[in-house]
Amino acid sequence: MSIWKHAALFGDDGAPAARAREHGWTLGEGGTPLQDRHDLAADLGVARLLLKREDLEPGGSHKDRGVLYQVVRHRGAQPGTCVLSSSGNAAVSAAAACRLTGDRLVAFVSPSTAPGKRARLLASDALVVETLKPINFARYAARVFGLQDLRGTRDPIASVGYRSLAAEVHDAAPEVDALFTFSSSGISIAGIADGYEQLGRTPALWAVQSGSCIGLAKAIDPGVQGDPGSPAGRLGIRNPPDAPAIAQRLVDTGGGAVVVHTEAVLAWSQRLADAGVAVSPEGGAVLAGIAATPGLGDATVVAVMTGARHDDDDDDAPAAAPISLDSYLEVRTFFEEQLGLRPA
Repeated sequence: MSIWKHAALFGDDGAPAARAREHGWTLGEGGTPLQDRHDLAADLGVARLLLKREDLEPGGSHKDRGVLYQVVRHRGAQPGTCVLSSSGNAAVSAAAACRLTGDRLVAFVSPSTAPGKRARLLASDALVVETLKPINFARYAARVFGLQDLRGTRDPIASVGYRSLAAEVHDAAPEVDALFTFSSSGISIAGIADGYEQLGRTPALWAVQSGSCIGLAKAIDPGVQGDPGSPAGRLGIRNPPDAPAIAQRLVDTGGGAVVVHTEAVLAWSQRLADAGVAVSPEGGAVLAGIAATPGLGDATVVAVMTGARHDDDDDDAPAAAPISLDSYLEVRTFFEEQLGLRPA
């Protein structure tokens, strides 16, 4: 399985899929199980619950789909350098994708990145830069040196690979009434919406949000309140630039955005763990979002489990420390002297 099976939905000329097939550029992504869970459906009060297990992706999250497409689509005739600011999952996926294509990834991460995610990233082939300004420094490096910035809100094709997720759900369960997934930036659910639109039948699409990253929900209801202490959505994007447009698309499907808080996230995360589903807190948030949404008693609902649970204590200590950069001058010097790049 791979996202390239659904390349007809990608809206390009087919060249990315052709290159990927020629060179074997796949992570083994896609084809994740869609599990019918009667036990959880009864707890939630819905007619049928299907768990889309994106936590079982090779990189541990649905980011494998979106980032692989980006890296392959942007790949030139020769290997290049990409930059990405990420809270963890996207960088892990990007590191694996760049390793496939022979490109180099410089991942800018916050010191607040979960230790387990940082350890996995350091164990990859990426160059990991730890800084208090990961987004600003990645943007600066991309601008000055003419590099591709893979951050979803900076790349107009970032949502394309997620169309494959809609296709897989549609193929297995075409009569789904609603789909819930955790989303802070809206990139992944926008891609899901695009995929369904091309397939000709769109269920009600719901973005579940938590913590301080509730920009989609605020675009619908400016008075909605977040919960900074929530374990779901840490270090996500607080104010996505396309939030109003994406939120309106969700509303047009009969869905929207729902905000959930710490107590509910923890309770439903524990329920998933008890049911043998080891996923990140965002999975618990998705079930909390379903529980908080009225009118689903007769519905067939898909809950996307976007990422795997990683217990930090189970990760081996990384063999190397991240690179620490504290100023724009240090960033420029690093890219010039250590990476051998010249300003564009």
